[in-house]
Amino acid sequence: MKINRRKFAQGVTVAALLAGIPGASYLAFGRAHEKVRLRPPGAHDEKAFLALCIKCGQCVQVCPYHALSLLDLDEGAASGTPIVRPAQRGCYLCDLLPCVLACPSEALDHDVSTAEQVRMGVAVLTDKMRCLAYQKKRVSAEMIETLIAHGTRGPREKELAEKLRKGVGESCALCRDFCPYPKRDAAITLDGDAPEFHERCVGCGVCQELCPTQVIEIVPRKTYWEVYRKGQES
Repeated sequence: MKINRRKFAQGVTVAALLAGIPGASYLAFGRAHEKVRLRPPGAHDEKAFLALCIKCGQCVQVCPYHALSLLDLDEGAASGTPIVRPAQRGCYLCDLLPCVLACPSEALDHDVSTAEQVRMGVAVLTDKMRCLAYQKKRVSAEMIETLIAHGTRGPREKELAEKLRKGVGESCALCRDFCPYPKRDAAITLDGDAPEFHERCVGCGVCQELCPTQVIEIVPRKTYWEVYRKGQES
């Protein structure tokens, strides 16, 4: 593992300072849990997750898509905990959720064992006018190769790359076609227009990763109701 020396030095300095300040670790924890991050499947609410996670990295090691990474040393009490960076690689909701099974502290809830139980966040379309599907444009080879460059280290990623290449020259529907939710139409639909997200979207981030124009984002730790129907209650 490569470590940025500047960040390492900063982390050591901060840790040394906090060690001599009564209550400082509590304050650092307080600030850390207020940040909103996209966590792996099965993650408890942020405060409970930070209290339970032992920063062992087992979830990162078993992810076949390399979708998980650990927060840097400058993240305070949250440093060393796993996150998903969907612009780089979304979570493909693997069978049996190996990241959850690998978690020894149950920071990732072991009762969550299927994609239908996952609640990571919800996807939103940020700019409909730039959406290739809305513009009726096709996916170029250059766009696909940019997406493939996110990584082909493992067999699952190599398989994904081959599937992506089949989309070259086709009308863009990558967000829908690669949605890993078992009942895809309950999470996302695309009827010749821009994508529409539905109540079963779990915020896995695959649609954000594979959007060639980067007009999809995941809102972490929110439900469909909170994002799309807030204020519409009768």
